[in-house]
Amino acid sequence: MWTTNWRDTVWSQLDREFDLIVIGGGITGAGILREAARAGLKAVLFEQGDFASGTSSRSSKLVHGGLRYLRNAKIKLTYESVHEREHLLREGRGLVIPLPFLMANFRGDKIPAWVFGFGLSLYDILALKWNHAHYQPDGLRGLCPQLTSPEMIAGYRYFDAQTDDARLVLRVIFEATQDGARALNYARVEGLLKTGGRVSGVA
Repeated sequence: MWTTNWRDTVWSQLDREFDLIVIGGGITGAGILREAARAGLKAVLFEQGDFASGTSSRSSKLVHGGLRYLRNAKIKLTYESVHEREHLLREGRGLVIPLPFLMANFRGDKIPAWVFGFGLSLYDILALKWNHAHYQPDGLRGLCPQLTSPEMIAGYRYFDAQTDDARLVLRVIFEATQDGARALNYARVEGLLKTGGRVSGVA
C-alpha cells in the first residue's frame, strides 16, 4: 500500500465481493477495518477526504486512562480507559509513548495531598501497573526546578501517554491492508445500494 499506482491497484480490485464496507477513514473506521481483516473478513474502507483528515487529526494527542473519571466515581469507565491506554502502548510502539505528569500539592489546597495519592493508587490498581511515585518538595524541585513556592508540601508523578493521532490512523489502516483489507481515500460514498432490503454495495 502507498507505493506507486497503489490507488489504481485498489480501484481495480473493487469489483470483487466484500463482507464489510467501512465508510470513514478516521481512527474508528481504521480500527473496524483492521479488526475485520484480522477476523478473516473481506473488508474495504472508503474515505471522502484524506485518511485521518477530520477529527482524528485534531485531538489533544493525549492517550489518557481516565483519571478525571475517578473524581466522579466512574470506576468502570476508568477501568476501560486505562486498559485501552495500555493496549495502545503495546500495539502502537513508536507512536504511542509514555507521558509523565507532575502534580504538586500546596498548603491550603481544598483537596488534601492524601486524596491525590489514594486516587493515583486506585488508578494504578485498575491498570494492574504501579506507575506513580510520591515526592517531597526537594524531590519535586529536582524534577522541575520551576516549582519554587515555599508553600509546596509534596507531590506526585504519574504517567499517561501521547500519540501522533494522524500517523496512528495511517498505521492501523496499513496493518489492515497487510491482512488483506482494501482502503481508498478521496472516494466519497454518495449512497447505499440495496437488494431485497439488504445493502449490496455503495455508490
